Amino acid sequence: MNSLRSVRFRISVQYSAIVFGLGGALIGLIYLAVLSQLSVSPAPADSISGRTIVLDTGELVTIPEMSELEIRAVETMFRDTVLSEVGRYSVIALVALFFLSLAVGWIMSGRVLRPIDEITRLASRIQAFDLSGRIALTGPDDELKRLADTFDRMLDRLDRAFSSQRRFLADTSHDLRTPLTVIRSNVELVTEDPGATVDDWRRAGEIIQRNAEKMSRMIDDLLAAARLQAGKAQAVTLDLEDLVLAKADEYGPVAEDAGLRLAVVSESVTVEGVEMSLDRAMTNLLDNARKVAPAGSTITLACGRTGNWAWLAVADQGPGLSDDISQIIGLGLSIVFGIAEGHGGTVGSFPNPGGGTVMVVWIPLVEHPGSPPRTSPLEASVS
Repeated sequence: MNSLRSVRFRISVQYSAIVFGLGGALIGLIYLAVLSQLSVSPAPADSISGRTIVLDTGELVTIPEMSELEIRAVETMFRDTVLSEVGRYSVIALVALFFLSLAVGWIMSGRVLRPIDEITRLASRIQAFDLSGRIALTGPDDELKRLADTFDRMLDRLDRAFSSQRRFLADTSHDLRTPLTVIRSNVELVTEDPGATVDDWRRAGEIIQRNAEKMSRMIDDLLAAARLQAGKAQAVTLDLEDLVLAKADEYGPVAEDAGLRLAVVSESVTVEGVEMSLDRAMTNLLDNARKVAPAGSTITLACGRTGNWAWLAVADQGPGLSDDISQIIGLGLSIVFGIAEGHGGTVGSFPNPGGGTVMVVWIPLVEHPGSPPRTSPLEASVS
């Protein structure tokens, strides 16, 4: 019963109706043409009676003398017999044409709709924890091929989004667990120690305060990322060079206190973005660089343009990161990923020629910028 309501069945019926209608009209025209020819007035009876005709076999036959009334009767019987046979064969042809067109329509619609069936089966198998399936339809570049390719690209975006969310949740749980554990441990330590002094309580309070502030900064990061992903943050036109120079002035004393030098390489490039979010991304990248950079080394903060992409970059001279940055645990970097994706971009990492890593936030300048470059933009800017 479901097959009778399917698109394939409806297409088959429509195809059969069209072919049946055209075939019926053609057979009807043939029938009318035969009828009109048989209705033409015959030759006079006296020109037919008594004549000798040659059959296909070569035999001579003499038509007997008949009256005009008898000749008319023979003509009528002949015409009726011919029309009856033509009508009978026409009905048979129409019935055969109907079933043949229905079968052909069913086969052809099945071939045309096969990619849609594949899309349906794949969509029914997709689950939130497994978006690896793809249609990968082959064949000519027609509407169905473009539909399948669009569905595959949508799955790619969903897969990246779900992976990013899973990584974000894992990083959040990991980073929030540490200060909570420290706070709980210090509270238990001083409350369960009957000999705890005022200094012990003061040290515990200082530790709790530092970790509470750390959690507060994490929550601020989470709120900033949530606002960006929810579309509540308003994008404006801004110059990345202004952001970089302002951040360098702000972060310079922090780097100096850590025994590091902060260098700036910038050029003017205008983007559509959320200033607070991009500032947060730079802060997180600078904090990560500061944690791994050896004393006396240089952290470079830069921005610029490469092709259809604008970029923000932070380079350190630390031990370097693994090639797959998606495996790096850290709430700060996860938020940088979210900020980049919220701007339609992505995050990349490159080895620093002087040792360490160059982290790059790519931001598209046009609607379809293609893939971001596979080389470090900071190296090209310095050279």
